[in-house]
Amino acid sequence: MQTFTDSPYHAFAEEATDALLDKEHHLVALGAAEGTVKLATSIDDAIGVLFQKQQGNPHVNVRLLGKGGTVKVVAGGVIAKGARVTWGAGAKVVTLSAAAGTYRTVGMKLTQGNSAANDVIELLDVVETRIVT
Repeated sequence: MQTFTDSPYHAFAEEATDALLDKEHHLVALGAAEGTVKLATSIDDAIGVLFQKQQGNPHVNVRLLGKGGTVKVVAGGVIAKGARVTWGAGAKVVTLSAAAGTYRTVGMKLTQGNSAANDVIELLDVVETRIVT
């Protein structure tokens, strides 16, 4: 069992074989079994972004969040350049809501212009807790 990684990338097994097929750039969370991942169901459980998955291979490569640099993710709707993003339905990212509350963000959009749903965008990888009043 690996107990430490100094790289932004980490290998995992899928919780269910081929469940992550064609889900590159979506947020992932730890699965029920040790060493497995699945699509994230909330921002609180997201640990990274699926980087690579090959059909029939139960192992995936995940780009861990909070490792700095930039990361590609799938937009869940219109996101403006410079917007802070959080988790959205389908393990995609969406613009941080203006509603009052505490939110965990996964980064800031660097890609020029406005993105549309399902666009792959580039984020500055900065995990932070934001309080909107």
